[in-house]
Amino acid sequence: MSYAEYSTPHHQTRFSGEFFNTITLADVESLFQNDVLPHVLPRDSVTKWNLDRTVPSAIAEIVVAAGEEIPCYHDLRPIFETLEKAFYDEGMSSVCLQIGKQQIVRYHFSKLRLIVNYNNHEYNLLVAKRLLDRVHDSNLLSPNLIAELKLNRFAEPLAGFKVTETPLYTPGSMLDERWVLEDVLNARAEFLYFRRARRDHRYAETHPQWRGRFTWFHLLDCRPLFRHLQNLYR
Repeated sequence: MSYAEYSTPHHQTRFSGEFFNTITLADVESLFQNDVLPHVLPRDSVTKWNLDRTVPSAIAEIVVAAGEEIPCYHDLRPIFETLEKAFYDEGMSSVCLQIGKQQIVRYHFSKLRLIVNYNNHEYNLLVAKRLLDRVHDSNLLSPNLIAELKLNRFAEPLAGFKVTETPLYTPGSMLDERWVLEDVLNARAEFLYFRRARRDHRYAETHPQWRGRFTWFHLLDCRPLFRHLQNLYR
């Protein structure tokens, strides 16, 4: 058996790649209502780890249980860097982790993949839930349309976007964000400028202030972002 086959969870297992590709918004709502989601531990919760040749057989070592405390992706990254080589060269089949000072757990390699999958989608699930809550609370849609909306897959592309496949949950990340309104105004300003310039080739010469206006807006957006992340560029 190859490493890829051994470390890939069964497609019907909760938090597998197929799970996130097929669940609907109604399923997301159910996950929160039934309190079946795991809890991601803070960074550096894993204090020790080592690989082992034992093939896990207990359910708790293979699947992620409801409400289970799981490591964050940052703690698992150094483990993943060694798995494939250790699998082929030494026959390693599981990993033992010490969480905190006392808790010891054993994970099948496929469970590690489930944990990483959940880490990757934890925020996406949260914003999808926020989106549903806003739709319910604001009475934007009728009950029939809300029921129809919930039948859509949580990660399917938003209809109407031809260039990029923006997932359905994405609008939930923009709730309460004022910059969205500013970007809409910037886009309208750009459209207006180019429309007028197309009608009158001298428009850009007679209205030079329009040439840099939308660019200036974007520079204002970039300045605080650069200040926040400037250490990454040094």
